[in-house]
Amino acid sequence: MAEIFAFPAGTPAAMRPGDGAGAPQHPVRPRGVPDDVWAAVESVRTMQRLDDVRYREIPVPSTLADFGIGVELESESSSQEAGPLRLATGWIMMLYAHEPRTGWDSNWRCVAFARLPLEAGENDPLAPGMYWDGMCDYVEYAEPDTVSGTVTVTRNTAFGGLDEAPSSGCEMRVSWTPLDGTGPDGTMDAGAQVNSWAAFIRSTVRPEEDDCR
Repeated sequence: MAEIFAFPAGTPAAMRPGDGAGAPQHPVRPRGVPDDVWAAVESVRTMQRLDDVRYREIPVPSTLADFGIGVELESESSSQEAGPLRLATGWIMMLYAHEPRTGWDSNWRCVAFARLPLEAGENDPLAPGMYWDGMCDYVEYAEPDTVSGTVTVTRNTAFGGLDEAPSSGCEMRVSWTPLDGTGPDGTMDAGAQVNSWAAFIRSTVRPEEDDCR
C-alpha cells in the first residue's frame, strides 16, 4: 500500500515496488497533498496486515472527494471441513475533502462495502440485523452515532441449463466519520480503519474460535 490517488487526475503518485526498474520503495509525496492525508497514506502503507486477508489498492472515484485511499479486501474459509468454501469480499475508501461535506462533521469520511456468504438457515428476517450488529462490533475509532448504511439479503435461483442449488448472500453498504487523533502523530489512523473492515469481512468466513483480531 503505497499510492495516493489525487483528484481530479485520479492517477497514482508513485509506482508500487516491483512495477518496474528503479521503482521507489516509498511513495513520493505529491505537491499539494495535506499533511493529514499524507499521514493517512503512510499509516496504510505501514499497517500490519491480517492473516487470511488479501489486500489490493484500488482507485477512488474523483466525484467523491479531493483525495482518497481505496483498498479491496478478500477472505475465504481456511478449510472445507465444515462444508463448502466460503468467500467474503469488499472494499473500504477513506475520503478527504478540503471543506467538510454535509453530514461528515469532519474532513474525513469512510465508506465501505461487503459481499458476504449467508447460510441457508440464516436467510430469515433477522439476518440483516444480525449482520449489522456484527459489523458494528468491528468498526473501531468511529465518531459516535455516525455509522449508517444498508444491509441487503440476496437469493440466487438458477434456471435453464444451470444445475445449481439456490444460494443466498448478504451485501452491506456502510459509511462513518472516523475519529481523528487515533494515529501515533495525532492524525487519523487510516490503517486501523482498513483493518477494522478487514477483520469484519474475515469474521464472516472463519469460525469464532479462529477469529483473532
